[in-house]
This record gives sequence, C-alpha cells and structure tokens, in this order.
Amino acid sequence: MLNLNSDFELRDLGVSNALGLELLPRHRWYFVKEGFSPVLVEQAMKIDCVKRGDVLLDPFSGSGTVPLTGAVAGLNAHAFEVNPFLHFLSATKVRRASPKTFETISHNILRALERPVVSPLEGVSTFSEGNRWNRWLFPLSVLRTFEAGSRALVTTANPYRNLLKLTLLGAAMDCCNAERDGKCLRYKPNWRASEATACQFRRCFRLRAAMVVEDLSTTPIRELRPHVIRGDARRLLHKRATEKFRLCVTSPPYLNSFDYSDVYRPELFLGGFVASNKELMQVRLKTVRSHVQASWKRPISDEFGTLYADCISKLRCGGDHWDSRIPLMVQAYFEDMETVLRGLRARAEKNSSVWLVVSTSAYAGVEVPVDLILAELGQRNGWYLREVGVLRYLRSSSQHVQHVAEMERKSVPLRESVVIFDASR
Repeated sequence: MLNLNSDFELRDLGVSNALGLELLPRHRWYFVKEGFSPVLVEQAMKIDCVKRGDVLLDPFSGSGTVPLTGAVAGLNAHAFEVNPFLHFLSATKVRRASPKTFETISHNILRALERPVVSPLEGVSTFSEGNRWNRWLFPLSVLRTFEAGSRALVTTANPYRNLLKLTLLGAAMDCCNAERDGKCLRYKPNWRASEATACQFRRCFRLRAAMVVEDLSTTPIRELRPHVIRGDARRLLHKRATEKFRLCVTSPPYLNSFDYSDVYRPELFLGGFVASNKELMQVRLKTVRSHVQASWKRPISDEFGTLYADCISKLRCGGDHWDSRIPLMVQAYFEDMETVLRGLRARAEKNSSVWLVVSTSAYAGVEVPVDLILAELGQRNGWYLREVGVLRYLRSSSQHVQHVAEMERKSVPLRESVVIFDASR
C-alpha cells in the first residue's frame, strides 16, 4: 500500500515553485516560472549527506536550478535538456567569466544597439506588426535593436558571447507585448498604447548587464563546471556513462498538457535556436509526451501498475475529454517515465537516491495520481521507495470539469509531491 506523507518536512515551504528565484544571483539572469527552488536541492543534498565532488544529476534541467545549485556547492553536476533555448539558459547560468571583461564588452554591445538593423523576423508570424492576426509580440524598433546586438556578438569570444546573448534575450522579453500566463503568452492590457521603445530596450539591457557583472563577482563558479548536455533524457540516460550519480534531483514535465516548446517560442526564434515552424515541431517531438500539441509516436506499453490500470480504465470509459488523445497521452507519459526510471537505475551508485518532483493531474473528473503511479513504477524497475512527500496542495484545474455535465462535476484536489527513491535499502 502506497501512502502519502502529508506531514512531509518540506511541505508548504515554497520549494516546488520558482517564487524568489528572480532575486537570487545567477538564477535571476532569466526567470522561468516553471522552475523550482534551490532550497529543495540543498535540502536533498543535506538529508542524503552528499559531499563535495559527488555527482549530481538532473535529466530535465529546465532553467538550470539543479546544476547551478550543485555547482555553487562544489558538486560534479550533470544535466540534460532537450529544449534548445532552455539548454542554452542552463549552460549559460553556470558560465565562468571575468566580471570586468564582461562589463567592458557589454558597453561595446550597448554602443551597437544605437544602430538598429533590419531583423529577419520582420513579417514572420506574430513577431512584428502587419500580420493577418493584427497583433504582434515586438515593436519594430525593439526587433531591429535586438538584431543589432545579435550581430555585434558574432566576433565576441565565449563565454561572453552566450552571457551577452542571454542578456539581450532577457531585455527583448522585457519589451514584449505579451507575457507568460499559465500555458500561453497573453497580450498585456492596452499593449498597443504602451509599446516599448528602442530606448527602453537599451535601458533593460544595461540593467541586466549590470546584474550579470554583480553576480559574476559575488557568486563565482570556482570548482567543477557543470556538464549541461543538449538532448533527450530518455535516450541519453541509456548511453554508457563513465560516472554514476550519487544524487538525482529533477522535475520532469508535469502531466498537464503544457508544451514548453510553444510557450518559449519567442526565445527559440529570437535566439536562432529554430528557424522555422518545422524545426520547432522537431523540438516538440523530442519532448516527453506530456502534451497533445504534436503527433508523437503512439505508446506500446500499458502495464504500469495497479493504480495506473484503475486510472486509465476510468479515463478511457469516462467523459468527453477536451482532446480525444488525453488517455493516449497519459499512457505515453508513463511509458516515457518508465524509460527514464530504468535509465536512472542503470546510472545509479549503490548508495544513490532520486528526488522526483511531480504534480498530479485530472481530466474529465478523473484524478491521475502521478506521484503514486511513479512510486509504484519505480519499485517495478529496481528502486526502493523511501517516501512520497506532499510539497503543497494546488487549486483544482479547469481541465477536469471542462466537457463534463454540470450535475457530474466534482472537485479533484491536485498536489505537488516529491517521490524519493533509494538504490538500496
């Protein structure tokens, strides 16, 4: 019998969300709302007695919280990330660089921003004014000023090129007409009357550059530089590794039909990580199958334990889902997660542990207890379950009441939990 620890010591301490990250050195270089707190990583290291030099692994690096926290603590951090922008973000946050040199080069880029040039994104989709949707993400002056900065980076040596590229991307998103809200970008109220100017873009760049200079000075990466590898964790975990991990802290995509490649579309195009919608779709097809925004390969396996069997049966026989592929998505997600758990087991030291931050889901009134299903799935693949600790309870998702008859609607409480596995008893 699997039991939830509702009195988990980290419950309601904010460790599963990104609140406060925008104030922390290096983390604040680019805020990602879907991230989680470095406190969770620090607590995992403390509780499991991880020592300097031990290998810390994160198969789903996202904004880079785990490799950055590990690097600052002197761990040998390894991370994987399939989204090319998020991979760039994770790798850039752990860069070593001279603050004085960065400051000097940033002044050169600032001068280049005074001479805007035509952007290749003009007329592409909703990036600029003049499209059939009559809405656009960036003022033309901002796009052209950003392009001037990007071109000035061509002759800049690494690591400064990537640090400055991230600074430019951050300044551009500061000047975007839309902002992230849940699963999408929403246009700001009265955005047409309050569009940013080239002058405002330069000011945002200057402020962000000053922040990077400060953090390079106060929070240097002194020891082992983390290895952040771009690629699909499902495949990378099964490649032969020379080093096994002592601790894995990770948060895979939640089973909430959230497409990270879509919500970070502006950065993917602005940064030149993708050049077309076809390339963007290729990114989507390489992600864990936690959304229905791509025609991914159909799952084959369907044996993931008793809790899964009960849940999937209700989903397949249940109400009218907002997308008919929801039950298939749930099946595909657990097929992917079993692949991940098997790969982690093969890379684990004898005394290693895994801290897996996940959220439950609900569709058409049916709860998907992701944490408990993964706890069962891990045990079926060679892991010993230590506990499933509740980190916080969430408000109910609208997904579970959409397309459900009024009289049949019911509340399905959601939660974020950490599933902790050990390689040995």
